[in-house]
Amino acid sequence: MTSYSLAFPIDFDDYASECEAKGWFSGATLVLSEKRYKLSFYDPVRLNQEIAAELQKQAVFAEPNLLVIPSVTRANIEKAVDFLVESGNLGWLMPQSQ
Repeated sequence: MTSYSLAFPIDFDDYASECEAKGWFSGATLVLSEKRYKLSFYDPVRLNQEIAAELQKQAVFAEPNLLVIPSVTRANIEKAVDFLVESGNLGWLMPQSQ
């Protein structure tokens, strides 16, 4: 198993229920092989809303390191990252610049 860490903001638990209600969170950082990846999580409903809003403004919707999960909870975030790391399906992630 590949070693990695997943960091949340220190006060994440204080507003985690708001993230779940909004269906969106961007603030977790995956550290893997000495690279850092800022991750964004959406639930399917919120992602559809975000895509529709962006396409009204511009011709494309794009967001790096976007993961879609059933609901935006700490458990689902951790499960999604575990799955990505264990599957080795990480080639599409963009590390933060140093």
